[in-house]
Amino acid sequence: MPISSGSNNKLEESASSVAPVPEGYHAPVQAREQLALPHRVKWLQMLWDYSSLPKEMYQQYYLRPLERCVTLMQQFPATENGHHTCLGGMVDYLLETTAYAARLSKSHLLPIDAPPEEQATQSAAWNAVIVYAAMVQSLDGLSQIEIELESGKRWLPLTSSPEEHYRFRFRSVTDAHLAQSQGAMRAWKIIPDEALHWLNNWPQALNVLSLYLSGFRNESGVINAIVSEAIRISTGNVFEVQISTLSATSLPTALPEVVLSPAVSAPDVKSVSVPPAESSGPLTLVSALDNTLSSFRPPAGTAEEMPSQEEDVAGELLAVMGLVVSTTPDGEETTVITALPEPKDTTASGSSDLGEKFWQWLSDGCRSGRFLVNIPDARIHIIATWVFIRTPGIFHQFLQENNHPASDKSVLQNAFERLGRHRQDKGAMYTCHLYQDCEKKGRFSKLSGYLILASKLYERHNIPGENPLLVIKQQNNQGVMP
Repeated sequence: MPISSGSNNKLEESASSVAPVPEGYHAPVQAREQLALPHRVKWLQMLWDYSSLPKEMYQQYYLRPLERCVTLMQQFPATENGHHTCLGGMVDYLLETTAYAARLSKSHLLPIDAPPEEQATQSAAWNAVIVYAAMVQSLDGLSQIEIELESGKRWLPLTSSPEEHYRFRFRSVTDAHLAQSQGAMRAWKIIPDEALHWLNNWPQALNVLSLYLSGFRNESGVINAIVSEAIRISTGNVFEVQISTLSATSLPTALPEVVLSPAVSAPDVKSVSVPPAESSGPLTLVSALDNTLSSFRPPAGTAEEMPSQEEDVAGELLAVMGLVVSTTPDGEETTVITALPEPKDTTASGSSDLGEKFWQWLSDGCRSGRFLVNIPDARIHIIATWVFIRTPGIFHQFLQENNHPASDKSVLQNAFERLGRHRQDKGAMYTCHLYQDCEKKGRFSKLSGYLILASKLYERHNIPGENPLLVIKQQNNQGVMP
C-alpha cells in the first residue's frame, strides 16, 4: 500500500460509507484506523521498543494520548510547503518524532544531577516526559490551519474529531502568544490525568513537563534539546517512497486554495517504502533498531518476504492497539477495530522473546542455587516474601552468559519490564540500603533493582532466608516499605 492520497482516501471511503463526501471535503477518520496503516505501525513498533512501560501502562499512557493527537490531526499535512506536505503528513510527523525522541531518551540519564541509582529509578518517568513533549510539539501545526465544516461552521481541534465533512487551508500565525496559549490548552487535554498523577511522584520530572506543555520550551533544558534533535532527524532525512501525485484540495474563493506538494518531490519529506497493494507477500516492518540516527535508510528490497517472527511482532503490536488485521479471499488486508484487550497472564515460560528467556534463566538460577544470595556482591537478595534483583549487574550477567552484546542491556531491561512480573507501585524500580550491621544504622551501600514475588521465581523450591541487612525504600522516599 503506497503512502499517498490514495491510501488516505481509502480511510475516508471507509469512514464515509453512509454519506458521500462532497468534492473538496474530507471525511473524519477514526484514530485507530489511521494508526493501523502499515507504515505507521513501523513507527509505533519503534516507540514500543524504546518505551520503559509495561503493556497496560503503554496502552493508557502512550497509545491513548497518541490517539487523541491523531483525532485532532485528521488528514492535515504537517506543513504547507516544508516537510511532510502530503495528506496525513501531520500524523506521520507526530509518530516519527515521538519514536525518535523515545530512542534518544535512552542515551540520557536524568535528572542530570542525580546519583545513578536515582536516575535508574526515574528512567520510566523521564522517558514519558520526553515522549509527551515530542507529542505535543507535533500539535503546533494546528495553529496554522483553518478548518471549515460542511455546514459552514469553523472547527477548533481541541478534544474530539470533526462531526461533519471538513475542508481546510493554511494561514499565517499573526499572534504568537495566542498560538502558544492554544497549544498549551491542547497539550493539557492530551496527557491523561492518570499519567500526570503518576509523574507527580517525581516532582522535578512533572515540573519540567509542565514548562514544556505551557510553551516555555527553552526553559525545559535537556528535554527541549532531545525533542529538537528528534525533530531534526524526522525532517532532515529522505526515504524512498512509492506515491501517487496528490491533487490540491481546493476551497472556494472565500478560502484560498491549499496547495499540497507531492511528497515525492519534496526533498525534506520522509516516508517509508512499502510494497504495492497487489503484492502477495507480507508487509515488511523495518525495525529502526538496526539503523543509526545519522544514516537511517530503508533496506533494499522492502517488498521481500519477512521471517515469521517479525510478522508476529507486527500482529502483537496491532493487538495492543486494539486492531485486528484480516485477509479477504482476494488477498486484500482489512483492519477491524476492537476493544483494547484485557491484560493476560504472562507467567508462561518457553517463549522465544528475550524477556521470557531472561525470566527462565533467572528462575532456573534461583531454583538451582547457582546465584549468590544475600551477600554484599550478590545480585539476588531476599526480603520478606520478595526477591530483590540488583541492576544492572543481573542483566549484564545474563547477556554475558548467553553470548549477547552488552549493548543489548536496554532492550533486555525493557523486555523484562513488559513481562509485568515485578512489583510496580509508582514506578518500575526500587532503591534499597544494604547496611553493614544488623542494627541497620550507620554506613550502607545504595542499590537499585526490581522486586519479584519469591514464589514466582522459586515456585515449590526452598526459598533462602531473608537478608537482615537489607532495607527496601519506598519509591516516594518517605519511609521503609513494610
